[in-house]
Amino acid sequence: MTIQTATAIVQRLGPCRIALDRCTYVELARELALVGCDVVDIPTHDAATHGPGKTAGFLDWTAPDVGAAFREALRPFATMDSLVLQSAGQVRYGLEQALFEAGWQRHAAGMMQGECGAWSAYALPGISYYQRTPRDGDGELQQSGVEADAPIARYAMAASHVRPGDHVLIDGDGSISGAAIVSALSRAGSIVRVDPESMPDAVEASLASQPDNSVDIIIALEPALPIDWISRLDDYARVLKFDGRLVLGWRRSTGDNVRPQGWEMLLEAVSEHFLPETRYMQMPVSVDPGSAQMLFPAPLEQTADTDWLLLVASANPLMGEGRNAEYDHPGFPNAAGPKPALVDFGAAYDNPYLYRSMVQMGERVGHDLKLARLAECVIEDSREDSADRGAAIAVLGYRVLEMRLPDLARSILPLIEAYLNVPIDEYTPVHVCRWRLSLAFLAGRLTELTGDRTAAKRWYRIAADAEWAGFSPLLATKSIAASFYEARLSLADGDTQTALACFRNGVDTALKAAACPHSEQIGPTDRPLPFYLQELAEVIDMGSQCANAIAHFPLWQRDPGLFWRQVDVRRFGLASWARDLERENERLRAA
Repeated sequence: MTIQTATAIVQRLGPCRIALDRCTYVELARELALVGCDVVDIPTHDAATHGPGKTAGFLDWTAPDVGAAFREALRPFATMDSLVLQSAGQVRYGLEQALFEAGWQRHAAGMMQGECGAWSAYALPGISYYQRTPRDGDGELQQSGVEADAPIARYAMAASHVRPGDHVLIDGDGSISGAAIVSALSRAGSIVRVDPESMPDAVEASLASQPDNSVDIIIALEPALPIDWISRLDDYARVLKFDGRLVLGWRRSTGDNVRPQGWEMLLEAVSEHFLPETRYMQMPVSVDPGSAQMLFPAPLEQTADTDWLLLVASANPLMGEGRNAEYDHPGFPNAAGPKPALVDFGAAYDNPYLYRSMVQMGERVGHDLKLARLAECVIEDSREDSADRGAAIAVLGYRVLEMRLPDLARSILPLIEAYLNVPIDEYTPVHVCRWRLSLAFLAGRLTELTGDRTAAKRWYRIAADAEWAGFSPLLATKSIAASFYEARLSLADGDTQTALACFRNGVDTALKAAACPHSEQIGPTDRPLPFYLQELAEVIDMGSQCANAIAHFPLWQRDPGLFWRQVDVRRFGLASWARDLERENERLRAA
């Protein structure tokens, strides 16, 4: 397990200078060195290890004594930044109290989402992480036991919903620890807390000074209530951006109106302003109050009697219609200067708040039916030649494809046809051209679903020949995939020459995309688009699969199965394949 241990340490602490007993942990020292750490011996006195980099200590403590001997073992690490503790079932309270007294607190990234089940009142996990206590340190990170584990787990869950660049507002109990956890576990751009004393990194409890439409995500766990909990939801609706998200949690009320009295009451009130997506359940694994806690997502419709009412909801992006002037994507902010066209959503969409809520995978509304209904509303109300409409048709169409609903596919195809029949010219926004190409490819998939193979070939040819360079070389993935899929259909029909020509077209498209000038597309050198090279690599990878098919094409005549085993078709539409796999896993878990 040394490779996994070394990897886990670096995931929490990053490459650092780490002190450990190198004679005892020869293999771990070697693996740490191979992941970038500078491994040194444990110092023999209270002195910092040399150099300006971050430092950490690794202490293995298996002795039953958690008193004076353990405190003495901690002394060599006193000036280091972090501590990794490997323990073996010793009494947790004694270990952590000694750590707290020695100036340590629990590491803000010490409990990631899904890991709370390893923490009980009686013993620590096999490996736990600590960091030096800051001067203003306080809260759950300096407390032991499941009473502290539970709120830490809730903030770790909330951090998983923070999107890159988000401006985060934390309102609730344990906000100091919560801010540290969110900072350590997410790519938040900035974090402020609600604090009645108006600390430098906080806003007052009324939120009166917080501008409208200014916060990307609100994490409200046992939040402050200047008036009542219903009024607090009004405050959140005002300051949350139209593509924002709310992570909300209250302990169930016992009869007063300070908190919601049950799940149905909370859901009804939240639905007045937001789009509820997911509920979370937190409960002990057994009747033993010191047992570990579970925290897991559950469908909104699932009822359960739990002490904590936890809900994730999205703002309604339709409310952002006509508010383009206020739009600023936190991942690609306007203040950073000119941006590549593919991320200039403010100029591309009539309602740019739709992008994160409806389009961006991993960030959009997490409830499938509500996402589909959102797309339907956009289709009903948007201009026929807008990027908004093209995006909504794509979202709804892929939902139909994922659910394998051929009858509904026949209702999506006329929408695609009508969108592509709208005339375009040199002034047509590039995001509209992007959706025209993507929808042509989607139409090929949908006509395959309905069994119309002739139409599928026609749509794939349209997508393969469509203009992608005006938007981005990254869009070439759809054209290459279209060539590959048409080739696949042609092979089944016995038309090997057309299939070979399609594979060659896929290779040519990949090479053209690779040869494009990328310096303007990828963004400034000090702030490159983080996804650009990864998706460009996917373009090349998809082209390589077409090249692979050409190289092995003689095998088709010898044995079609042998030929096809050489071609890794999973790489085409990898995101769709991953979603299909997850749905299959969900069905298996339900069974």
